[in-house]
Amino acid sequence: MDVIEAGPAYAAVLARLHAVAFPESPWDERSFTALLAQPGMLCLLDERGGFLLLRAVLDEAELLTIGVTTPRQGIGGSLLRQALRAAAWRGVQTIHLEVAVDNTAARALYASLGFAQTGIRKAYYPDGGDALTLRLHLEG
Repeated sequence: MDVIEAGPAYAAVLARLHAVAFPESPWDERSFTALLAQPGMLCLLDERGGFLLLRAVLDEAELLTIGVTTPRQGIGGSLLRQALRAAAWRGVQTIHLEVAVDNTAARALYASLGFAQTGIRKAYYPDGGDALTLRLHLEG
């Protein structure tokens, strides 16, 4: 399994993957190009059909998106564990994210890695769904 760190040259690939993973609200190539050009961005791309974007500022980071085209294959967990190692190596101490309340698979993954709920954002998503805010403190 190959996982690479992807830059702006991968924007079209990431947009196609995002459209499969999130057909109700896909990000386009231009959005990925703009995001990947920002300082502090980390994008991991798994050849099996997964991606992750994390933005770090000083000692904090936000998981912007993680998606897989073939669920339940361990792709998301693998990407997230690699991103946590990369973030720690870069000096990140805390990672934040939002996850849909009804996304039980993602919530289970985050809980298994030590993420804890810090709040809730009512009607956060375009469909009116709520989001939980989660945080993880990285060790050393």
